[in-house]
Amino acid sequence: MNIEEILNNCQAAIKYEFRNKSYLLEAITHRTYANESKNKMKYNQRLEFLGDSVLSLIISDYLFKKYNTSKEGLLSKVKSSLVSQKSLADISKELKLGDFLLLGHGEEVSGGRYRDNMLEDLFEAIVGAIYLDSGITNAAKFVMTAYKNRLTNLDIENFDKDYKTIFQELIQKKHKTSPVYKSYEYHDENNHEMFKAEVYVNDKNFSSGIGKSKKEAETEAAKKALENIERVSKTIKKNRQNK
Repeated sequence: MNIEEILNNCQAAIKYEFRNKSYLLEAITHRTYANESKNKMKYNQRLEFLGDSVLSLIISDYLFKKYNTSKEGLLSKVKSSLVSQKSLADISKELKLGDFLLLGHGEEVSGGRYRDNMLEDLFEAIVGAIYLDSGITNAAKFVMTAYKNRLTNLDIENFDKDYKTIFQELIQKKHKTSPVYKSYEYHDENNHEMFKAEVYVNDKNFSSGIGKSKKEAETEAAKKALENIERVSKTIKKNRQNK
C-alpha cells in the first residue's frame, strides 16, 4: 500500500476523518522510518507526549464525573490501569493500528509493529493528532469509543480486590460457605514447571486455572469461575426476556 492508502485505511479503522492528514501521518510514523526516509519527516514522539496528557485528562474527567463518591486514591489506581501500556497496546491490537505503523527496516523485521511499547506510543500519538486536528471533544469521542467495553465492564467497587477475594465473598454470601482450591504441580511439553488449580464449592468443580505458580493458577481459576457465573446469569436474564 502507498501512504495515501495507509492513511485512508487508518482513518476507517479509528472512525475519524482528519481535516489535516499530516497530523495522522506524523502519528503513525516511527523515528526509524523518518530516519530512513529521503524526505525530512516528522515522527510520532512529540504527538505521543501530547496524547499521553490528553488521554489522561479524558479518562480522569470520565472517572471523576462517573464515580463522584469514590476517593482520589482509588480513582488514581483505576486510571493508571486504564492508561497502562497493556491497556493501550490491547486497544491498538483490537483496532489493528499496528497495520498502519510506518517503521524502518530494522524495526520491521524484528517484529516492532506488534510490540506493546510501539502500540502504546501509537495510540497516544493518534489521540494527540486528533486533539490537534479538531480539539478535545473529538479526541474524547475517539477515546470513549475505543474504551467502551472496558468502561462498561469496569467494576470499580471491586477494583482493589483480587479475583479470589471477589469469588470468596460471592460464594460466602450465596452459599454460606467458602471455595476450596486443590492444586498440583506438573511439567508442560517444554519441561517447564507449571501449576494447575481447581476450585470447588460444596464439592462441585466450578473451574480450573493454570499458572507458573500456585497463586497464579488459583487466581486464574477464580477468574474463570466468576466469568462462568456472569455468563450463566446473562443467559438466564436473556431467556427470561425472551419469554
